[in-house]
Amino acid sequence: MRIFLAVAILATSLCASAAWEVNESRVLGNLPKGGSVREAQLSDNGVTSRVTAVVFSSRSYAMHVVDSPAPGTTKLAGVLAAAGCVAGVNGGYFQEDFRPVGLMIADGRQVHPFEKAKLLSGVLAVRGSRIEIVRASHFQNPGDTREAIQCGPMLVEGGQPVAGLNAERSARRTVAATDGRGQWALIYMTSVTLADAARILTVPGVLGDWTPATALNLDGGSSSGLWAASTPDAVSRPELGHVRNYIGISPK
Repeated sequence: MRIFLAVAILATSLCASAAWEVNESRVLGNLPKGGSVREAQLSDNGVTSRVTAVVFSSRSYAMHVVDSPAPGTTKLAGVLAAAGCVAGVNGGYFQEDFRPVGLMIADGRQVHPFEKAKLLSGVLAVRGSRIEIVRASHFQNPGDTREAIQCGPMLVEGGQPVAGLNAERSARRTVAATDGRGQWALIYMTSVTLADAARILTVPGVLGDWTPATALNLDGGSSSGLWAASTPDAVSRPELGHVRNYIGISPK
């Protein structure tokens, strides 16, 4: 009985200690003004995921919400390039007819108003020259918001994974993340749960020499995509369907 109990305790301890680890990390390409595209391969107890991230400083880059000129027909890379962006990802949620879900502000124009919904728990916004991620319940718009996407759920807050995230449904993920000190990343992940996405983002080395203090989940699944006009080679993780809007960056 004692041997059985000891084995059971050991097995429980091993399961509890299992965690995502970076197996490989590399820079895929560089952007002007110090931005880069990084990729990390991670594993946890036989499950693997690939994370591709556009990493940049808010001191050197401006962030834009780019609306589709023809919703339902456009693709990420073409729209972002035409808007003068050097990299970006898909943006927020939308209805079947491609109407946005939640707050959307693009180049100072409110395309869709703020909504109260459990899923729409965070806002990625540019206010003046400052990029920020805030809880939807704390978001205020005194009129200086130039860009905004309301989405969710929040994945990381205070440098820790948010509790209670779904740990059952796996899908491709798109995320915006920051260390709160000017470092930012727009991130594409291969299929993981929301709970695992949050854990992955807090693994040291996944984004290079920093980890997110705050991270917001954007639209995922077939909408997830990433593109960067990096050198020596462009990087593309194409979305599987059409989306309403995009988040891009351009050098200041």
